[in-house]
Amino acid sequence: MQALLNMSTNQMVIILPSALVAMYLIISLQKYLSGRESRYPGLLIPVVCFVAATILAVRPLLVSEPGQYEGLGLFCLRMWLTFNIPTIVFMFPYFSQRRRLRAARLQQEQARKSSGEAASGAVH
Repeated sequence: MQALLNMSTNQMVIILPSALVAMYLIISLQKYLSGRESRYPGLLIPVVCFVAATILAVRPLLVSEPGQYEGLGLFCLRMWLTFNIPTIVFMFPYFSQRRRLRAARLQQEQARKSSGEAASGAVH
């Protein structure tokens, strides 16, 4: 946060749109990966976010000096929950795409059944 306070407005004008474009591209990539037939590519970005959040949240426990552990566990838990917000954000496109794929698959199966019944009814 301190870095943002020391930035000039010219630097912020460049950084903010760049960050928004990067987020748009990452969410688009997540949507594309989630729309694949296999469900595993869509889990790639959320898993990376989860692992990174866990490492970043546990790191203070690993580098702190003995005797500084008071309240550190709660702090690490809050950090972990905060850092996992992107994981949750990336899971929304995953679940929506999987739901769309499942609905399309069901619709295709129903169309096949109805065309199969129509064809067998025409034979009799």
